[in-house]
Amino acid sequence: MNDQSETLEQTTGGLDLALLLPFQITQLSGKLAAQARAILSRHGTLSLAQWRIIRIVAMGLPPQSTAVRKSSGIDKGQFSKTVNVLIDEGYVTTRPCPFDHRQFEVILTDKAIAAHARLAPELDARQAHLLAALTDAQREMILPAIHALAKAAETIDFLNKDKD
Repeated sequence: MNDQSETLEQTTGGLDLALLLPFQITQLSGKLAAQARAILSRHGTLSLAQWRIIRIVAMGLPPQSTAVRKSSGIDKGQFSKTVNVLIDEGYVTTRPCPFDHRQFEVILTDKAIAAHARLAPELDARQAHLLAALTDAQREMILPAIHALAKAAETIDFLNKDKD
C-alpha cells in the first residue's frame, strides 16, 4: 500500500482524518518544517525562524521589521526574540527605520550573507523537489488554493450565518 492510500485510510474512533482539511494541513506543515530543520542542521545551528528572517532580507524584500515579520509568518513576540538571538550571534544588525520610528530595519552581516550562500542552494533544491512532486495542474492551482485558504482562515464570520 502506498503512503497516500495509508494516509487516506487512517482513522481514529471511526473518523476519517483525511477528511479534516485543517488536520491534513497541520500534518503537512509539521513534515515541511522537519524537512527544513534537517537541511538547516547540516550547516549549523540556525533555527527555522532565524533562517526565514535571513532569507527574506537576503531576497531583497523590504528590510523593515513589520514587513520581515509578516513575510516570515512569525508572531511579534517570537520575532523580537529571534532577531535578538540573530544580533547576539552576529547574523544581523538593526537600525531605526528612517520613515517609521516604531519599526527598525534588519541588516544582514557578512556572517548571514555567508550562511545564506551556503543554505539557499539546498533550500532552493528542496523547493524544486516539492514542486516536482506535483503535476502541472496541481502546480497551477496550489498557490491560489493556499491563498484562498489563508484568507478563509482569517475569519470566523461563518459561525454567525445561522444566527442571522
